[in-house]
Amino acid sequence: MKKTYIYPFILAAVIITMISSCDDEYGPRKESSPVFVSAAAVPATFTFGDTLALSAEIIDPATRLSNLFYEVVSGENVIARGSIPLSGDTANVSSNVFIPMIKNQGDNAAVTINLIAQNVLKGTSSHKIEGLTGKRPTYSKLYLVTDNGMVALLNPLAGDKNKYSSSNLTLDASMCFKLAEKLHADNTIDYSGHVYGNVGGRPGLINETGESTFLLTPNDDYTKGIIFDNLSFTFTSTGGSLGADDLALSSFGSEDIDNESFRTLTRTLENGKSYSLIGILGDRMNLYNPDFFERLSDNQVKFLGKTGEYTLYYNPVRKNVFVGTDNPAYPDYLLACGYGLGYPTRVTTAEISAVYPGHTRTHTSWGFGNVMNYVLLRQISTGIYQGTFYTPGDHDHYAGFKPFENTGWANEKKAGDFTFTGEQIITGDNDWTIPNGENDPVVESANYRFTVNLTTKTVHIQKVTL
Repeated sequence: MKKTYIYPFILAAVIITMISSCDDEYGPRKESSPVFVSAAAVPATFTFGDTLALSAEIIDPATRLSNLFYEVVSGENVIARGSIPLSGDTANVSSNVFIPMIKNQGDNAAVTINLIAQNVLKGTSSHKIEGLTGKRPTYSKLYLVTDNGMVALLNPLAGDKNKYSSSNLTLDASMCFKLAEKLHADNTIDYSGHVYGNVGGRPGLINETGESTFLLTPNDDYTKGIIFDNLSFTFTSTGGSLGADDLALSSFGSEDIDNESFRTLTRTLENGKSYSLIGILGDRMNLYNPDFFERLSDNQVKFLGKTGEYTLYYNPVRKNVFVGTDNPAYPDYLLACGYGLGYPTRVTTAEISAVYPGHTRTHTSWGFGNVMNYVLLRQISTGIYQGTFYTPGDHDHYAGFKPFENTGWANEKKAGDFTFTGEQIITGDNDWTIPNGENDPVVESANYRFTVNLTTKTVHIQKVTL
């Protein structure tokens, strides 16, 4: 009979043990609601597209806290929402909340942040932060930055502070781009300012991880004008048609030279004439051979050579443009071939070799099989020739070459026949050599301008910045 009375006590002990176990793992199973001790967001007046500092103190002595949910409301629109994880029975929240700007967002708009605190047993309480004011941003200027690195400036439109425009552009007819409030010195986007890109298929404010937006100017050869409406989040563009003096890749063909891909165009170029650069050809990263072109602006060059038919060579990897002509020869040209010369480029050897393994900023060789084997020196006055080249190679700091009068190895110009002035980088009696022996000083790899005077038998070498 005594055993009959043991079971209830055992059952009670088991239940107590289970409750104690639940207390340890989940906290007391007591119905309760969190309590907001305080909550605030600063600054009280802000610009849409900025970040607010949200702070709150929340307690729940009976049950552990789990989450703080927030939503940002302007007018009838919920413009942002999110959650912040909580733990323990007391939480001191300090978090940044991005406040986006939506299409047709009003200026000086009242903004409310609705908060809901929740504990592990789903008990909740709510709180409102009111008295916030959101202002629409205005900009002194905006920068359109295409994915291929081109930059266009948009200025506020007179009479409408929400519209920004640019004209006389030569951008591609279709392009992916971002619109930025600030740029770094190298023209990359500074994300400490506002940046517009693609948000759900429409323009909107983005951060570093955001996508580019897209613009098409249909039925035109290029984009000539752009208006950005910052109220409706829309872009409108106007286009233009190519003229006789415009250079655009749509007119270029393709050609593989020395295992590199070129875009090429054969046409007449006139001495002293200016040519507009359309689309990517106007990229400021592109270096136009300074012996044949003067860069007047990002989208315009003047031709310095003798009027005649030339082939333009554009290398999209090296980002440079130079000219070639059929059977170049004295007295219009000298041809330097050998080892360690290259047409100027701002692109590094590492960037070039990543696309063309084994290729460097220098590209010449002993021969005249293609335009990469040699470089041209243009006659700038009677008996005087100018050529600007990158030398020696930054991978080995060595060069060895000679100028010739034509592609038949005629009338080579030996180093020993000339007096060298300026940068003293050339040695030798036969080849023009930049040595890299154990006891030789290392010559800086840079752009050097060679001015060869066949009359006085002198060569002046000047380091130049392009």
